[in-house]
Amino acid sequence: MKTVSNHPKWALIHKKPGMELRLIKGHYYLYEVSSKWNKEKKRAQKITGKILGKITEKEGFIPSRSKFIDQIEFKNLSVKTCGVGSFCETVLQDVFAALKKHFGKEGEAIYCASLMRLSHQAPLKNMDLHFKHDFLSESFPHLSLSDKKMTALLRDLGESREKINAFFKEFFKKGEHILVDMTAIHSVSKEMDLNQRGYNSKGNSDPQVNLLLLFSESQQEPAYYRLLPGHVRDVKSVKLSLKESGIDDAIFIADKGFYSKSNIDELEQLKLQYLIPLKRNHSLIDYTPFQKAGKEGLNHYFKFQERYIFCTVTTHQSGQTLYTFLDDKLKLVEEESYLNRIETSKEEELSIQDFYQKSCIFGTFALLTNITGKTPSDIYELYKSRMDIETAFDAFKNTLQADRTYMQNDQAMEGWMFINYLALLAYWRMLKLLFGKGLLSKFSIHDLLIHLSHIKKIKINGEWDLAEVTDKTKKLFAKLGYNIT
Repeated sequence: MKTVSNHPKWALIHKKPGMELRLIKGHYYLYEVSSKWNKEKKRAQKITGKILGKITEKEGFIPSRSKFIDQIEFKNLSVKTCGVGSFCETVLQDVFAALKKHFGKEGEAIYCASLMRLSHQAPLKNMDLHFKHDFLSESFPHLSLSDKKMTALLRDLGESREKINAFFKEFFKKGEHILVDMTAIHSVSKEMDLNQRGYNSKGNSDPQVNLLLLFSESQQEPAYYRLLPGHVRDVKSVKLSLKESGIDDAIFIADKGFYSKSNIDELEQLKLQYLIPLKRNHSLIDYTPFQKAGKEGLNHYFKFQERYIFCTVTTHQSGQTLYTFLDDKLKLVEEESYLNRIETSKEEELSIQDFYQKSCIFGTFALLTNITGKTPSDIYELYKSRMDIETAFDAFKNTLQADRTYMQNDQAMEGWMFINYLALLAYWRMLKLLFGKGLLSKFSIHDLLIHLSHIKKIKINGEWDLAEVTDKTKKLFAKLGYNIT
C-alpha cells in the first residue's frame, strides 16, 4: 500500500533515496538518512545524518554551507583569514590614522606588515605569502609586501626617523610617567655600524644592537624606541632619547647591576629622575631597624596586592632617598629556601648560624632615588611597574621573535624595528583589553591570536561570507565586546 505524504509536491520533488524531508517550525529541510540493523530490537533502525539543505517553494533546494562547499569547484572558492586584521581594526584605529597622516600611502604597507609580524612572526621572505592569504589583501587590493617592495619600504623608513618620531608624539600626554630600559638585539651583519660587540644580560660580548625603549606607565603601552650601537649603554643615550622624544617626565629604572658612583653622578648631572635597586650587601643599607622584634624599627607600612609591606626611609646628605622594604611573604619563601639548602647539604659552607645572621635581610630590597614628593607606596609601585617594560621585552623576544635580525644595513634595521614596534604596540593593546575584561587568568595573547587565526572568510561565486565560528570563540569574543564581521 502506498503511503500518502502530507508534504507539498514542491518540497517532495527534491527528496531522493537516502534523504529524509523534515518540516521544522514551518520550514522544510533535507537530511541524509540511512538504516542499521539493531540486534536487540531485531529490526532496522533509522539513522539521521547531517543536514543537506533547505527547501523553499520560491527558490527550491538551497544547499547547506558545508554541503555547498563540498560540491563547488575549487576555482570558484577562496578562503582567507580575517581575525587579526578585523580585531586590530578596533584596537588600532588611532595608530592606523597616525600612520596615514605621517607616512601617506606607505602607512598602509607599514600597518599590514606589522600585523603579519604579530600574526605569524613573518620574516621578509614570507611576508607577502601570509599577506595574500589574509583578508587584509582584499581591504588593500593594490598593496604588495613582496621582498622587493619591503626592502624599499624598510630603506625609506630607515631614512625617515623624523616621521617616526612625529608618529610617537601623536600618543604622548603631558605629565605621564615614562619608564626607560634597554635590551640587546643580536645580529650577524658585518655591514651595520650599529652592530657592535657589547655587554648584555647573558654576560657575553657578541655583536649586538641595543634597543632603548620608553614605556608609558600611565597608558600601559610602549611609547618610543631608539636603536643604539651595541657598545653604547651609557646614561647620555637616555638623555638624548628623551630630548628627541620631547618627554620631560621620564624615570630611569635600572637593574641591580647598574649602581656605581659614576653612574649616579652622571644621572644627577643630566638631571634625570632615577630609581636604582641596590644589592643586599651594599654599604648604604642599614639593616639595624630590621633586627628589632615586632617590626618596631620600621616606621612605614602600606598594603600592596592584599599583603602589607613595611619600610624604612633614609635621606642622604646628597639629597637622595633610600627606601628599604620588607615583604613578609617573600621573607618566608627565602627563609624556607635557605633552610632547605642547609638540610640537603647542597652547600656545605652553609650553617644555621649563617641563617641567624642573614635572617634580618630575608624579604628585603632597597631602592635609591632622587624622586621627591612620593610616598613609600608610590615608590614601591613605580618599581613594580618595571615588570611592564620587562613584559614588553619578553613579548618582543619570545612572541614576535624580534631579538635576532638579518638586516644588512642601519637603514633597513631602523625600518624593520619600527614595524616590530607597531606589532608590539598591538600586542599591548590586546593585553590591556584581556586584563580590563578580567580574562588574563584564562587566556593569553597567544590564545587570543589562535582564536583569531581560525576566523576566516570564504569567497563563493564572487561573494565573501564569514565562515563558521566555534561556540568557544564566540563566547570569548562576546566577553571582549568584539563583533565578528
